[in-house]
Amino acid sequence: MYETTEDQASPRIKQLSVFLENRLGALLGVTRVLEEQDVHICAVAISDAADHAVVRLVVDRPTMAAAALGAAGYHLIESELIGVALPANKVGGMRKVLSALLTAELNVHYVYAVITPSGKSVHRAVIALHVEDMERAGHALVASGLQLVSQDELI
Repeated sequence: MYETTEDQASPRIKQLSVFLENRLGALLGVTRVLEEQDVHICAVAISDAADHAVVRLVVDRPTMAAAALGAAGYHLIESELIGVALPANKVGGMRKVLSALLTAELNVHYVYAVITPSGKSVHRAVIALHVEDMERAGHALVASGLQLVSQDELI
């Protein structure tokens, strides 16, 4: 079943932030839970400290992933990202994204690359960003001629 984020002017991508003890094999446990539910990881970023780690995930089926991880005892938080397709075969795509956000006076909290499905005929580079105001960011990016990517495009 497709999962989309509705009721917004710009499409969104759901992110799951999973809190883990900083111990051997902890991340492997998360991947096992997702694999058992046939959930594909499209992007991952990890921030670790001495005693814990925060694993940020973009998956193709976030509702199913959140339910499975919660049932397995993991503490997680759901949030939203804005996905942007970078212009293909052109230098300066990332600069164009950042320039649009700067023009809108928006800070970027973090960004990472997203793997899109290989079944598509056209491969494209996609980045996921967490910014301070998703609505303004969406409008600024579209006004700059950039294409936004929705959750359903990750399936």
